[in-house]
Amino acid sequence: MAIPLTSTLPKNLRTPNPFAPRRYGELHKVTGGVYIFRNITNSSFIVGDRSVAVVDTQVNHSTAAEFLRLLRTVTDKPIEYVINTHYHWDHTNGNALFKKEGATIISSKLTKEFMVTRAPRQKEFLSGRGFELGNDPFLPETTFENEMNLDLGDMPLRLFFAGKAESDDAIAVHVVYEKVVMSGDTVMTGSFPIFGQPVWDEGLQNEAWIETIQNLMSLKPAHIIPGHGPLAYQAEVDLLVRIQKYFLEEVAALVQKGYDSERVLKDLEPRLSPWITNIPQVWGTPRYAILRVYRGLTKKPEDKELGWQQFKPSAIPASQNEFQSAKNDSLGDFLDMAHEAYEGGDTGLKLTILKKAATHFETPDSFACYADSLIEASKNIASVLEKGDFFDQAKLYWHKALEINPAHAPSLLGKGRYLTMMAYRGGDDPAAGMELLKKAVEFKSGGRQQAEAEFYLGIGFRRLGDETSARTQFEKALHLDPSFMPARLAQQ
Repeated sequence: MAIPLTSTLPKNLRTPNPFAPRRYGELHKVTGGVYIFRNITNSSFIVGDRSVAVVDTQVNHSTAAEFLRLLRTVTDKPIEYVINTHYHWDHTNGNALFKKEGATIISSKLTKEFMVTRAPRQKEFLSGRGFELGNDPFLPETTFENEMNLDLGDMPLRLFFAGKAESDDAIAVHVVYEKVVMSGDTVMTGSFPIFGQPVWDEGLQNEAWIETIQNLMSLKPAHIIPGHGPLAYQAEVDLLVRIQKYFLEEVAALVQKGYDSERVLKDLEPRLSPWITNIPQVWGTPRYAILRVYRGLTKKPEDKELGWQQFKPSAIPASQNEFQSAKNDSLGDFLDMAHEAYEGGDTGLKLTILKKAATHFETPDSFACYADSLIEASKNIASVLEKGDFFDQAKLYWHKALEINPAHAPSLLGKGRYLTMMAYRGGDDPAAGMELLKKAVEFKSGGRQQAEAEFYLGIGFRRLGDETSARTQFEKALHLDPSFMPARLAQQ
């Protein structure tokens, strides 16, 4: 039975209380010997009579450790192999942890090559989206070109190059007796798919990806474990192919008319079909799909492998209204005008005013106000990748503020809060954010500012599993500001 499209993420990633304790991934049994670890990125493992094989190793070391912990609740058999389905960071970042368990890391020859040549640019891109990825993943030790067969003890596995899909190195793992296929990012479910990394010219450019999907479906699998999202069946695969064909056809028609990327977006985005716009967004977006296909259709042989990021308009809203300031306006005047714009529902105007204030005054306070407002505005954006436009700008302005004054408390708080919350949501290490928050706490400013610093330190402790310290911090925050609602939510 197909899992409904609306089931976009595990419950731990859809919690209504944003500050409640959470788990980072959930383990589910698929068949007798196959398990899926559902997280932002999916991992899986297969248990044979002799040993275990792991497929993809998570987005960071912390979630890889949780995956390993849950695996060990199922079996104590040796982990003999780790298989990377493609080179993308969110599928390979836990390799080193499983190498310590004695596993041999396996990938296609192309995947190992891309982990050296393509992954660094992807790392830079993801870092701008709030993912602090740490050291480079451990490289595969054994590679193959077309096909490789393994056996875990009465559990044969067939690894094979499936074709071009989200990346150019897509392989799949066929668990023959269990009729399960691990597809990597060739199949994604539950939310709008991302059709290729913006920094490389790969992904949805023609029907090659559809052909790759057809290669997988020819195996007649009972279950498909996708790279992201719930288990896939015929309905989910049909939807994925339908989305791909829609964008290939619609964008191609506009390119044939000679439209540039800006005109393609202006024409197509307003008339996207509801069955497209109603799909939840987590990573990919219709805009990303349009630009991916546009780049593929218009790229010339002499063009460099720059992807399509340069074509993408910023997700930061721009003001449709004129903004005029007087020469003698103070920063306080700018803040008042920005607040009026916000009260009027014009986020674009608010950000325009604050950016102009930052440019005009060039003080830590003006920089921090703009940065904090960017983070606040990003909450209205569904896609993790589109949020990155806001994150990049905010980090730049916090950096400017702290260059001028390394002890600027609002910037220490703003950046520390951002880094800690990103680690908390993604299951990563909050140390960098907590260090900034500790410096902010030292100023003992009192009131809301210190309450926030104490509270987000508590969130860092919660991420580390130190619930006693977390609740102590929440109490400190409420003592400083009894009306601070996040601290009350965190105590529930």
